[in-house]
Amino acid sequence: MTEIYGVTGMPLAGKTTVAEMLEEEGFVVLDMGDVVRTEMQKRNLETASTGDFVNSMREEHGMDAIAQLSIPYLQEIIDERDKIVITGMRGWDEKKRFEKEIEEEIDVVAVWASRETRRKRREARQRDEDVEGDGFEERDLREIQNGVGKMMSLSDYIIKNEDIEEEELREKVRDLVK
Repeated sequence: MTEIYGVTGMPLAGKTTVAEMLEEEGFVVLDMGDVVRTEMQKRNLETASTGDFVNSMREEHGMDAIAQLSIPYLQEIIDERDKIVITGMRGWDEKKRFEKEIEEEIDVVAVWASRETRRKRREARQRDEDVEGDGFEERDLREIQNGVGKMMSLSDYIIKNEDIEEEELREKVRDLVK
């Protein structure tokens, strides 16, 4: 049986960090953000237009459009591994699409951090989409419209990533997979 976790949360809450810690526990990571960036490169699109790309995909293919893009990547992993973490899940429709396609249940892990903490992380991180993309509030509102709030509300687990040291976060992740 395959063990699959879907990691969700607002931008800069720590989804990637939690996924990396799960990777240390033997999981293979499928980052939906990486899938989006790969698919944008294939189309010769600039990272500054990430929000527009995602929104247009959802308008054309439905709210599970990014899951649809990610399924071939996930199928490759499932063929070889039985411990998988999907990071960057935004909406319930994505979870359901994955489960339907792979015929496996996905446990959802919500990673939470306050707006103030996430804003500070954005200033420190300086990823292309942070510098050239949408403003902080605009991005938050887009994520909420895309279903992150519902996904977090219906999650199986919540990890609070606020005012803790890395080792304490790592311990929370270890407890999750025990």
